Amino acid sequence: MRSLLIGAGGHGGDTLLPAACSAGLPLSALVDQDTERADRLAAQWMIPQVYASAGEVDPGVFDAALIALPVTEQADHAAWAIKSGLHTFVEKPPAPDLEGLHSLVELTRNAGVKCCVGMNFRWAEGVRQLVKALESGRYGTARCVRVEHVARKPVETFGPHMSLEASLFAAQGIHAIDLAEMLLPGTSSPTGQMISVDRGRLCSMVSSDSEAGTRVEVQFGSCAAGFYHSVHVTTSRGDVLYLRDLSELQLRPSGSDQHVAEYPGARVLWRRSPVSGGYAHAGYGPELAAFRDFLQSGTAPGHLAQLEDLLPVYEAFDALLKKEGLSWTA
Repeated sequence: MRSLLIGAGGHGGDTLLPAACSAGLPLSALVDQDTERADRLAAQWMIPQVYASAGEVDPGVFDAALIALPVTEQADHAAWAIKSGLHTFVEKPPAPDLEGLHSLVELTRNAGVKCCVGMNFRWAEGVRQLVKALESGRYGTARCVRVEHVARKPVETFGPHMSLEASLFAAQGIHAIDLAEMLLPGTSSPTGQMISVDRGRLCSMVSSDSEAGTRVEVQFGSCAAGFYHSVHVTTSRGDVLYLRDLSELQLRPSGSDQHVAEYPGARVLWRRSPVSGGYAHAGYGPELAAFRDFLQSGTAPGHLAQLEDLLPVYEAFDALLKKEGLSWTA
């Protein structure tokens, strides 16, 4: 299988490229307008070919494209790869708005190729441990999921045509909403608001299913001094699984459990090892390995995100923008 990486900048060259190689997805070419940097990376990773633009590429030579570009450029290059018949892995966000995502979905259906989206939080080591605990059945099924995902950017738009709210979605919201949707799918009637803060943006969203008795709560923003992340899952047993900063998974057991009467405190189910870091811990390596397996077997493993999977995520944020009188565009 011959793959090319489009975008050898900070994220593509420093993160996606080595993660792909570590995941057994070797690259045959790099595409980047900064050919000097691309040449250095190609020499470092023994990649035989460098192109200055996608227009120089003969797509018939390749099987797949990995795309890691600025938000405003990714959708156009994903469309090029899909139309060229290449299986595509595009970093989030695949499109700058809901309409753009629908266009890419339609292109993929017509081209008959596979298009996956880099949603590495799904594959982060801590999230995989949380999913493993839920799938064990020991703690019941998810009934209420609360995700907090707050960082320090963006405080400026990612492009002249993107609103700051759309930029916030591209940087933080897409991950937070997607993770909540993955852990507890099927909730509906999303509501929310943009909360007034002195720096950046803060958004709070809620969706629920009254018949099933389930609820999802998501809060994301760019007003933090650093990066703060937490996931709370309350189960049908009344247990709480709490993942703190992707580094520690706690069980806060239900009061109905007879075995915890003498010690009702939290139990640590998993804690990140000091030596477990890098691309596997952040999810990039396992996700790209899953993409490789998908191309080879035709069956999407685990929680690999395809374009259609992000439609509910974009639709939820689109509904919030309309309610608040806001727009994807500046």
